[in-house]
Amino acid sequence: MIKNIIKKMTVPQMVVGGFLGILVIGGLLLMLPISSSSGVSTNFWDAFFTATSALCVTGQITLNTALHWSYFGKTVILMLIEIGGLGIMTLVLYLFFILGKKVNIRQKKVIQESLNLEGLSEVKSIIKYVIRFSLLVQSIGAIVLSIDFIPRLGWIKGTYFSIFHSVSAFCNAGFDLFGNSLIEFQKNPLVLVTIMLLIIVGGIGFIVWRDLLTYKANKRLLLHTRLVVRTTLIVLVISFSLFWISELRHGTFSHLGIFDQITNTMFMAVTPRTAGYSNVDYNLVSTGGVFLTYILMFIGGSSGSTAGGIKITTFAVLVLFLKACFKGEEPNYYKRSISKERIKKAILVLLIGLGMLFIATIALLITQTLPEQYGLDAVLMEIFSCFGTVGLSMGLTEHLDWFGKFVLMTLMFVGRVGALTVLLSFGTHDKESSIHYPEGSILIG
Repeated sequence: MIKNIIKKMTVPQMVVGGFLGILVIGGLLLMLPISSSSGVSTNFWDAFFTATSALCVTGQITLNTALHWSYFGKTVILMLIEIGGLGIMTLVLYLFFILGKKVNIRQKKVIQESLNLEGLSEVKSIIKYVIRFSLLVQSIGAIVLSIDFIPRLGWIKGTYFSIFHSVSAFCNAGFDLFGNSLIEFQKNPLVLVTIMLLIIVGGIGFIVWRDLLTYKANKRLLLHTRLVVRTTLIVLVISFSLFWISELRHGTFSHLGIFDQITNTMFMAVTPRTAGYSNVDYNLVSTGGVFLTYILMFIGGSSGSTAGGIKITTFAVLVLFLKACFKGEEPNYYKRSISKERIKKAILVLLIGLGMLFIATIALLITQTLPEQYGLDAVLMEIFSCFGTVGLSMGLTEHLDWFGKFVLMTLMFVGRVGALTVLLSFGTHDKESSIHYPEGSILIG
């Protein structure tokens, strides 16, 4: 019976169903007494909120990760982060390959959807590459972090913390075991720079890195790679410059030396791109800095990566479309035209994202009784953070009731799985309608 149900499911439904299945398992495990440090069962909403946040690699929390969860619970969170970052179907199909089982076209389409791939021709090699590349980068990150963590915490605890934070940073999750994220490391460039590099590597995307690492042999780069790398660099430079101006005037890092100020400002420019680690209390950040953080969280990282948001490529395509409209020419990049379907998809992703943010904001403002110290800025931080699977917060999360947590859980889920994938999962097929109506005239603008 289950096989028949799966056969009738569309590819988006299988992706969404896979995430929901793992989410239920993770939530139930975190509810167990063994998962909490006190040995008492965690309530349903906090357990499932944490499971959703980990699986959707967000980092938003209602319970202090360092204090509430036992090492069993922390390990469950770590496994959910890894599964969510690499993709459920990626891990399942990799196991199939190891066992020597054949993968059919339908299964390949699922992995294509979950990794946001163009075609099916290299699915097997790409899956193996994603797993090996991820484990290699995470291992290097853990080794570097252990240089600081082991002398600080001891061999066993230091090693565990190094692995946990390396996986969390690479998967852009933002979960920490220190209790206050990375605020205490403002004067520790080794940790901040390592975490930054892991965030960037994970957020650029597996396909881009594969293309970059094989450039010496192929002597060419995909158009997607060129667009991602160039747009990422532009966004980082602009955001760093704006953060430097806003926080220098505000005095956010005035207690630090010039080198540490540069490092911490760069960290602020990197972490909103779906990582969620904070090196500063965002209640102390300038208004301009907070607003810029909203924008960066909404844009997110690259398609086919561990990041969330509408994706950097969607943002780039929209910018190229606007540029072409002003010039009165066809949208193009590196002498390659951008199809109307791509532009339509980018606009659809943008509108769905903005629509969800609007609805979620209204829902929280109407239904939640906010403490006096929290205003619209704190609500927007929660909303943008969860949709972009970032995890940054001004401290409002723990004050929300079950409905507020449900709203944020929904945003995290849609942000990680993808707005279009979730939308298509409600349909029964992916075919375009064969019905065409006569064109009508509507005044615009």
